Amino acid sequence: MGIGNLVKNITRNQRFLFALLSATVFMSACQPASNANETTASPNTSVAVKAATEATTLRAPLSQQVYIWQRQWRPANQTALVQSQGAFQGLRILALQAHPKPNGADIWFEVAVNHAWLQADPRPKVAVIRLDGQFVHLNDEQVINKINQVLATWQAKGTHIAGVEIDHDSASSKLPAYRDFLKKLKAQLPADLKLSITALPAWLNSADFPALLTNIDELVLQIHSVSDPRLGLFDAAQGWQWVQQLSKISTVPYLIALPAYGSAVISTASGYKVESETPLRGQLNDPHAVQELMADPQVLQTFVQKLQSHADGKLKGIIWFRLPLEGDKRVWPLNTLIAVAQQGELAAKIELVSSSDNDTQTILATENKTKNQEILKPQLFQLSLINRGNIAGEIPASLSLAGQACSGYDAQNGYRVIQKNGLLVWQWRAENIAALAPTDTAPSATNMPMPQAHKQTQKHMLNPGGQKVIGWARCESLYLQGIYAP
Repeated sequence: MGIGNLVKNITRNQRFLFALLSATVFMSACQPASNANETTASPNTSVAVKAATEATTLRAPLSQQVYIWQRQWRPANQTALVQSQGAFQGLRILALQAHPKPNGADIWFEVAVNHAWLQADPRPKVAVIRLDGQFVHLNDEQVINKINQVLATWQAKGTHIAGVEIDHDSASSKLPAYRDFLKKLKAQLPADLKLSITALPAWLNSADFPALLTNIDELVLQIHSVSDPRLGLFDAAQGWQWVQQLSKISTVPYLIALPAYGSAVISTASGYKVESETPLRGQLNDPHAVQELMADPQVLQTFVQKLQSHADGKLKGIIWFRLPLEGDKRVWPLNTLIAVAQQGELAAKIELVSSSDNDTQTILATENKTKNQEILKPQLFQLSLINRGNIAGEIPASLSLAGQACSGYDAQNGYRVIQKNGLLVWQWRAENIAALAPTDTAPSATNMPMPQAHKQTQKHMLNPGGQKVIGWARCESLYLQGIYAP
């Protein structure tokens, strides 16, 4: 096609488009104007706007906060604060605790928090005042004075707080007295401080509970405890029922407190005792068995997903108990907590680690791969299983290692070692596997037995960050041949 014809065609098309556009504008101008009132009053429009608004609300993620619940601060607190900033939007910090005594001489413990570390953290902070459920001097002026003194100390040290939370596990029968206390406290707090309280699920059935909400700005429902050792620390079905029940009652914004910790359940002749923050074993005369219970990350992750889709606008967020510190045995590792909160991957990654005098080498236990170790002379290899994942994983029932010029070997911690087909095979003992069979013991009214199946399962599980020594071998070389799950 010639250049002249191309120009003519472009010009002709431009004229046609201009004419079409002019006709469209003219037709639009001839249409009658819409009545603004009629548009606003249209039922379909209102429903559509409402649905879109609700959908937007549902898509907004809930706030994720975390409790700092240490009475003695150490460098690990600073590390945890820094590492958790990207995952949690608020901090609830134990500041003051009252320990009731039978003779009335209550003990007050003020936590010596590190204010420099707190001030370096940009997140909103709430000071938590823990008043034991057996505390009988709730309405004494001294209690409010103690709280105000702590707040004044924090202010003098330059730590700004957004609110105060009262943690008081009151009996339902004493809620009227608690309401009176909150009314007095609210009247004396600075107007810009939000007053929160923790609430027990048992309160939801009390006729006095709604009146309790008239003197607070925010509620935190705690749905974690040991009501039955066989159900662990958290029962998702029961917890969801409590959330729905609170949705129908609450007149204030609320958050849900979830567990990221563990407790020991001690079986005695008279029932069971729960050991969490305070050691109990030295105080009991007849302990029979001790079972460590840990909140299940996978169960909690599913529950968080369900909360995120809850349609109650009063639900504002989740608070995790508690911020993990390095060395704390009764709490999830921080990477586990973050994965649960943010719906990340949860997986166990158990590895076999072989260490000698001159070398430490990881042998992947999750894959059937081999890694040769070049050893020029006999070495003493220490063998350990390490879980580098973020949930507990089952230890392997059998591990086969190929060794050259081995002069000795042994197994530890529930394993035995045999020679088979020229290999050294570490096996989980048959009697340990047999012991994993669930028992049929039924609970009695006076003696609640330990949750045996759960207890025994824990014997061959390796917690995240955990390490289990399984034995040693003295060889010139040693490498993994195979690993087999139970």
